[in-house]
Amino acid sequence: MTVGRALRVLGVLAVVLVVAAGALVGWNRWWRTAGPANPGFECPTVIAAKDRVPFAAGDVKRVALIGDSIMSQASCAIGESLADVGIRTSRHAIPGSGLLAGIDWIAATRFVLRAERPDAVIAIFVGNYLPEPVRDDAGDVIADNSPEFFRAWQQRAERLSDLVHDAGAEMYWVSPPPLADPLLGHAARLFDGYRKIPGDHVLTSGRVLAGPDGALVMRKETCGHERVIRTPERVHLTFDGARIFGQQIAHDFTADLGVFTTPKPC
Repeated sequence: MTVGRALRVLGVLAVVLVVAAGALVGWNRWWRTAGPANPGFECPTVIAAKDRVPFAAGDVKRVALIGDSIMSQASCAIGESLADVGIRTSRHAIPGSGLLAGIDWIAATRFVLRAERPDAVIAIFVGNYLPEPVRDDAGDVIADNSPEFFRAWQQRAERLSDLVHDAGAEMYWVSPPPLADPLLGHAARLFDGYRKIPGDHVLTSGRVLAGPDGALVMRKETCGHERVIRTPERVHLTFDGARIFGQQIAHDFTADLGVFTTPKPC
């Protein structure tokens, strides 16, 4: 075989491999779906990884989940999905908490980073401001949903992000599903702030629980059956809603990391 012919053959093989790899990525990311089994809201704080899947998650082996009740509800489904590609997940969400009140998430995250040594932190914070309002440096109360509130929240989010990056981990912010007023615009505005933090990642996974026009819906078809996905107060999730949301978060997260992804929800 001449050198020219050999080079042509190698070129054809390279094209075939590229096409095959592209087809594999498309199949893996968009065709596979998870099953309808619900892990519910109760599972271990640490969900151990199963066998590592090549090309699935790069150098990410440990993930920490932090946030409020929406993250708490979705966290078992996230951890269960990530375990299947070889990622260990630790769950630290606290219902009712927010970045300004409830608990000190800066101190709590610092503890999580030291104890768990995660490669990535995934957070959901929709804007809880309980139980008492806080004061600014001048001693004035920061009113909920005020310009001062959004400014203080963004500053706290940026501080949290810096803490995560200083520990050598990546920071991921997840969009919540559509929420009932008045939280609807509240949470969306906070998520827009997360988008502006340099070096951070955003996952728009909340869209999976929205209707065709992006609005809040109470029921969706999932795995061939229509199911209730939201509780009557139009904020929290049912088992089915949490499963769908958690599986979508895991799918979007692994799609950001590598070739192979966890299955998207059915």
